[in-house]
Amino acid sequence: MRRRLRFLTADQIVAAHDALLAEFGGLAGGGPRGESYEGVDAVVQAVRNSYYETVEELAAAYAVYIVQGHVFLDGNKRAGAAAMLTFLEANRVSVRIPARELASTMIDLQTRSERGEDAARLIAAIASWLAARRTTRKPRRGTSR
Repeated sequence: MRRRLRFLTADQIVAAHDALLAEFGGLAGGGPRGESYEGVDAVVQAVRNSYYETVEELAAAYAVYIVQGHVFLDGNKRAGAAAMLTFLEANRVSVRIPARELASTMIDLQTRSERGEDAARLIAAIASWLAARRTTRKPRRGTSR
C-alpha cells in the first residue's frame, strides 16, 4: 500500500519565500501574474495535477515551475529550492546536497529555462539529480515503506 503524499500549499510556499527574503534580502511581492501570488497558486495546482509519479519528480516540478514561472518579484531560485526540499522533507525523503551544489543547480535551472528548455526535460534532469543524492531514511514507527 502506497502512502499518501503531502503536497505544499500556496501559503506555505509564500511563507518560505518571505522567510528567505527576511534572512537574505530581496524584493517582496508576486511576479508577472500579480501581487496576490496567482503564480504560486498555479504552481501548486500544476504539481498536484501533474502526471509525475516519483517524489523526486514532484519535488523537481516545484522548483522548475517556480523558477520558470518567475512567480515572485525576487528570490525565485531560492523559493524553488526551498519548496523542492520542503516537499521532500514533508514526504520523509532525505537528500544530501551541499549548499554550493544546490545554488549551482538552481542557477543552471534558470539558465536552461531562459534558453527555452522544456519543463518536462528540466524536471527529469533535476529528479535524477535528487535521486542520486537520496539518503536512507527510517520510516516512522508503526509504518512501512
